[in-house]
Amino acid sequence: MYEQTARWNEYYRELEPARRRTMLSALCASEPDDGANAFRQALLEARHGGDRPGGREQDRFLYLCVSFVPLCQSARLFRRSAAKEIEAAMKLLRLGEALALGEAGEKALYWEIRNAAARYFKTCEGAGYNRALFGMMASGDEGRLDRICRDVWQMTDGLAWRARMEARMALWCRAVKDAYAVTDGGAARRLAKYADKMRGGR
Repeated sequence: MYEQTARWNEYYRELEPARRRTMLSALCASEPDDGANAFRQALLEARHGGDRPGGREQDRFLYLCVSFVPLCQSARLFRRSAAKEIEAAMKLLRLGEALALGEAGEKALYWEIRNAAARYFKTCEGAGYNRALFGMMASGDEGRLDRICRDVWQMTDGLAWRARMEARMALWCRAVKDAYAVTDGGAARRLAKYADKMRGGR
């Protein structure tokens, strides 16, 4: 499900927004339209549109990856508030439009979320990620992998369960977890093990 041509795969592997804009215009002009090309352009605008100080491209979908992690933690006590934030996020993602378009719309949104998640995992490679001792010392590779795994669970199944929004977040959760699964050979197994650990104390 959600398979696509090699040229579309190349587009969704690209992480640079400006490059993706150029690629999308070319693909929409040259590839057969499955009924979702206008939606793909709307998604890119919803994600990156508008100015930011300094002329940098903003990434609203990447921000959801970041913001969902602490939201998962607060959802233990403030479930209704978390549910409202999730609903606002689903509107930003244009989930309703994707579902209305059928499989083509779902596929377009799925791959756009996967691209945002891949960009998030790229930021996890930076030296500032997972710093220990109050931010003064970077932890080792094992600690980094453990934290990324925990973040993925919190921004997907953990948040969906705590907010009781599993159905609403299903496409988001699948896309982020699929993006994580290809980051390294042990990622899917690591996430499954962490999910089992958390199942009793979510």
